[in-house]
Amino acid sequence: MMLLSRALRAGHLSHYSAKGNWSHFSMRQRYPQMLKAQTDPTINDFFFELFLRKWFADGPSYNYAFVSIAAFGACIGILGRGVFFNPDVMFRKQEVRKPLPDRHRQYTFSLPFFNHRLRNWVCGYKACLIDNEPDWADKHPLGYRPNRKQNHRRPYMWIFSIPRYTVQDPLYTSVTHDNMNSIYEDCGYMKAPNYED
Repeated sequence: MMLLSRALRAGHLSHYSAKGNWSHFSMRQRYPQMLKAQTDPTINDFFFELFLRKWFADGPSYNYAFVSIAAFGACIGILGRGVFFNPDVMFRKQEVRKPLPDRHRQYTFSLPFFNHRLRNWVCGYKACLIDNEPDWADKHPLGYRPNRKQNHRRPYMWIFSIPRYTVQDPLYTSVTHDNMNSIYEDCGYMKAPNYED
């Protein structure tokens, strides 16, 4: 340990090398591949010593390196989530020219469209994200699937907004699909459906 501390202050770091693929010796063998000009082995040794001292003998910069790598990983994760799971983000030429109603195929990129159980579970929480007629697709007219019901609470760990529960929302019953249809029927904007037995 005394020799290593002395080497960090004044000596050569490459003199103290352990065995293995990531030792100083193995890195020294690969180091000339990264150099632009390999004029002299002595110059290569000098720059390799500088490389070791700048990258591995600077203890206070390790936490900054970790924070930078973590931030870069979070950036890639957030951007990848936006590109692959947000249908409003387009990076293909064919989808830039499509109008918004024709982008239904892009919604299949999101995970609930591939997993039926997850889709049925997520659709119960539409009231926390959709403020106007969140239950418009809950009833299936042909009965291919069971009719869905909106959950009474917000999804755990996703949305912490006020009101937390739909029963605490004073406007929830006024923006449902049935109430909006009755409003349209009363003002003459829509005809009442004729149900025949």
